[in-house]
Amino acid sequence: MKAETGMGIELTENILWLLKQAFYFTLTTMNDAVSEHGVSTAQIGVLRQLANEPGLSGAELARRLLISPQGVQLALTALEKRNLVERKQDPQHGRILQAYLTDEGRKVAGAVVHDAIAAHDEVFGVLTAAEQQTLRDLLGRVVEQGTGHKLYPDHVDN
Repeated sequence: MKAETGMGIELTENILWLLKQAFYFTLTTMNDAVSEHGVSTAQIGVLRQLANEPGLSGAELARRLLISPQGVQLALTALEKRNLVERKQDPQHGRILQAYLTDEGRKVAGAVVHDAIAAHDEVFGVLTAAEQQTLRDLLGRVVEQGTGHKLYPDHVDN
């Protein structure tokens, strides 16, 4: 049964409404899966990026994750307080701080990524691999057009 909005479009045909519902389901599933590690979804992104490319600055992390520099700084500060991340001055540009995972950070990042992949599979397992790729391609185009930023590949070794 489809819900009428009274404005000529049914909610189940409204892409934004469906995206909101899918996002909420994805976010709650992901948060439940990683809650035991004590990290937020923003922190997961930081951990993944630093695991893939150590030494990124806060500004570069913000660009790659498509979140505000302030959001990245909050995530880095929280991760630093937990001794999961350390920041060092860039040897070429002393004012730039580069972020690196600590040994404990690498362990937590590995566990979080494992649990996040399981949550991803739970959410998107209803789609075939080809459908998942089509969804990634379509949403990627919308995100790049809307933000004006190129999406970076996010590779994770299983």
